Formats: sequence, structure tokens, C-alpha cells
Amino acid sequence: MHRYVHTTIKMSLSALITTLIANGLSLDNAITAGILAVLSMQLTRTDSFLMAFKRYTDTLLALALGTFMFYFLGYELWVFFIYTPIFIGLSFALKVNEGIVPALVLASHLLGGGQFSTEILFNALAIMTIAILVALTLNIIYPLNTMKVLKISNDEIDELLRNDIYHIGKALKNRSEFDHAKDKHTQHKSRLEAIIKEAELSGKDILFDKDRRYIAYLKTRSSQMRRISRIIKLMDKIESDHPHAKEIGHYLENLSSDIGHADKATSQKEALNELLTYYRNQALPTTRNAFEVRAILFQILFEIESFLNAKIDFHKMYPDFQ
Repeated sequence: MHRYVHTTIKMSLSALITTLIANGLSLDNAITAGILAVLSMQLTRTDSFLMAFKRYTDTLLALALGTFMFYFLGYELWVFFIYTPIFIGLSFALKVNEGIVPALVLASHLLGGGQFSTEILFNALAIMTIAILVALTLNIIYPLNTMKVLKISNDEIDELLRNDIYHIGKALKNRSEFDHAKDKHTQHKSRLEAIIKEAELSGKDILFDKDRRYIAYLKTRSSQMRRISRIIKLMDKIESDHPHAKEIGHYLENLSSDIGHADKATSQKEALNELLTYYRNQALPTTRNAFEVRAILFQILFEIESFLNAKIDFHKMYPDFQ
């Protein structure tokens, strides 16, 4: 289910539950409590907790400052006009400005009373407290299957890279396949960016689990996709088929079948080193064009090496990853 659908459900439930609790406790402005609960619900659990902390801190500031100013200067509208910029400035200074709007609403309840009232003060604080507690509790217990989503993302991104590497290999063997490989890469890169964006949000839903291997895996794959983009740009400079390019193409087609969770990059790097050694032992080019093409092919090989090193480094950090 889409994240925004989950968030809509959580917001609706938090508004309903909070309003019912506030109404059951005979608090004034029970609907306001429900609205505050909606405001406390963010797309991710981490963001919700941070927002709740800032809003509650700003609410305490608003009520304390409002009580002080109204008590000594009077419960008049002109006092509220003076109070507002002072409160907003303090909120920005304390970096809790996300709570400005709801806190000002609660401060206006103090003004509406016309005189100091512990009942009104308690009511304002109570509806914010209930709203935040309900929103945070619902965020924690609401089932999201975050790890399952991340694992599915891992598999999908592997398929994108596998497909890209295979088509690049074909294009190196046959120049006429290049445009197709380039178009495929553009599509895959766009899809990968969407996966990474969603994965980063999913990562913010993990509050108590310190295991970040699935997020790290996606970031590794993202860095590898950037290497593929560089290879595509380098290939664009090769105008015709080249025997050495075909050999690299064969290597990449073989590499594509090894794209997965297991550490196949180490053995693939050994094969790549053999290929590099073979090229270094070849006779030097005799024409300018041949020299330029060979230089480009060496750059492609070095990009492939960096591609493999990224996966090798990941497995050094997470040796048991499968």
C-alpha cells in the first residue's frame, strides 16, 4: 500500500481517537485536539517524533509566555499583537518553529478567557498532550512491514542493474545496440531514484533497530548506478565497433548474471584484472583514433573496477549479508 495511503489512514484514526478522548474527558475544543493530532502525524516515524518534540516544546513556550504577558499587561487584543512577534522570534531562535501555528492557536485560548484561569491553561496543555501521545502511539503500533519493503527494493534495484549491465555489454559488442542500452539506462535510473527516495523514507520508520544493512545496500547500488551512467557517457564517444570493446562486452554480459546479494564482485574483479593485464600487454595503437578509443576503453574498465569495489566494500562492512 502506498505510503500516502498509510499516512491518510493514520491521520484519520489519530483525529478520531484524539477527539473522542478529549470529548470523553470533557475538555473544551475537543475537535482542535483532533486537528493537532493530524498535524503531529508525518510521513515517517522519525519525522513524527521530531515534529512532536518541537511542537510540544513550542506549546510550553507559547503558554508560558502568553500567561506571563496577559497576566501583567492585560487580556487585550493589542497584547496579543505584541506577544505574537516575540513568540515567533523565540520559536525560530530555539529552532522549534514548526510548532508556531498550533501553539498560537492554543495561546489564543488564553486570551479568549479574558482573565487568568488554570482551567483554560490546563485545557490547552491537555489537548496538545493527548494529541501528541495518540499520534506517536499510533505511529509506533501501526504495521508498516518496513523491512519487507526494503528487501523488495533490494531485489528490484538488483534487477535494474542486472538489466543495465547486460544491455551495455551487448552495446559494446555491437554499436547498433547502444541507443537501446542508453534508453534503458535512462528508464532504470529514473526508477532507481524513486526506489531510493522511498527507501530513505522507510529507513526513517526504523526507530529501534540499529541494523541499517538494507539501506546501505541500496546506497551501494545507487553509487554503482552512477558508475554505469559514466560508462554510458564514455561509450557515446566510441563511433564504431572495436575488438577490445567486444571483449569487454563479453565480460559485462557474464558480470550481469552475477548481480545479486552474494559477493560475486571479488571473483569478478579477479577476472577484470586479467582483462586489464591482457590489454596492457597489447601493442600500442598506431593511429590517433585508435589511441583515443583505447583510452576510452581503459576508462570504462576503471569504471567497472570502481563498480565492483563498491560491492566489495559493502561486503567488508556486512560480511553475512544475503
